[in-house]
Amino acid sequence: MAKVRQRTWTIPGQRTKRKAWGYVTINERGKQVRCFKAEWTKEAAQDALAAYLLKIEQPRPAGTGLTFSQAAERYLATKARKLSLVEDQRTLAHLSSHFGQDTLLSDITGARISEYRGKRLRAVRTIGGEERVIGAAAINRPLALLRHLLRLAHEEWDALQTVPRIRLEKEPQCRLRWLTPQEAYRLLEACRASRNAALVNLVELCLFTGLRQAEALRLTWDRVDRSRGVVLLEVTKSGRRREVPLNSEADTALVRQGPLEAGLVFGTSSWYAFRKAWEAAVKAAKVPDFHFHDLRHTFASWAIQRGATLPELKDLLGHSSLAMVMRYAHLSPEHLRSAVSRLEGLLTQADPAVPELALVPEHATNHSSDHT
Repeated sequence: MAKVRQRTWTIPGQRTKRKAWGYVTINERGKQVRCFKAEWTKEAAQDALAAYLLKIEQPRPAGTGLTFSQAAERYLATKARKLSLVEDQRTLAHLSSHFGQDTLLSDITGARISEYRGKRLRAVRTIGGEERVIGAAAINRPLALLRHLLRLAHEEWDALQTVPRIRLEKEPQCRLRWLTPQEAYRLLEACRASRNAALVNLVELCLFTGLRQAEALRLTWDRVDRSRGVVLLEVTKSGRRREVPLNSEADTALVRQGPLEAGLVFGTSSWYAFRKAWEAAVKAAKVPDFHFHDLRHTFASWAIQRGATLPELKDLLGHSSLAMVMRYAHLSPEHLRSAVSRLEGLLTQADPAVPELALVPEHATNHSSDHT
């Protein structure tokens, strides 16, 4: 059955209701087809339904709709303050090479996205002379960005009628690599031997504060408050201001680096000024499979092992929820041990005559005795 209907909906965070005329019908394969457009009147929806039922192809006017390249530019303008903007630019260039920069967003259908996913699943890359299939994360990141871009076009830009369903691949548990104290000692010694004199200060600051690479490199001297023992971060990945406490090791690293009155603490915000020196130090220290971001994992792991709670770690790392720090929970079994220890001696304190009272909470028995 084919019908012309009016659809009403509200965008989250806005009170104004939106309306659109369209039609609902069943195609030749028995599947429901929905088509609504904000610019349609009831009569236009009826004409569109008649054209669909009669299999009349209506030519699309030239120059209408948003192309992928136009949408990418608009997306980058929207995300101008995002810390990982450069990575988004690379991802958009990759998607553009596959779907075509002049392709209309409305032509990026679920079938084309599924074809792209299948191509990526078969893709291989050469690592150390060995060919390996790319990981699930390398497949999901472009798909997630594409999904977000299409949702923006639909919900905020009114440039897309519907958003195709995009299915992501299941990813294995995230990688967690952290240093032992012996490995950390070797790494810092290798950094001290580097020709890049600032490398050891950068590494030690991140190792003992948990700062992200970009947060440390963009840190300016006016954000360092040694009198209070903190650094103030204005721009973070979560978009929230954050104070990071300094311990003696982190403070010493800043003292060696300066201090100056103004400017960037490490003289540049570019990682490429440190990359080669870092890779050489990691190799010299014989610390396998270790990335710079793993300094942050090391800080978190050490903090948990020394008694920090998960809520404390969440605040130290600047995460918005506990879900992001649960990966470190297995390093601190104390909270589980304390929960189990509450059951110790339970049976030995029970009265054999009335065993059912052994499990009555103490506050319950005290409460009942108050009324006897």
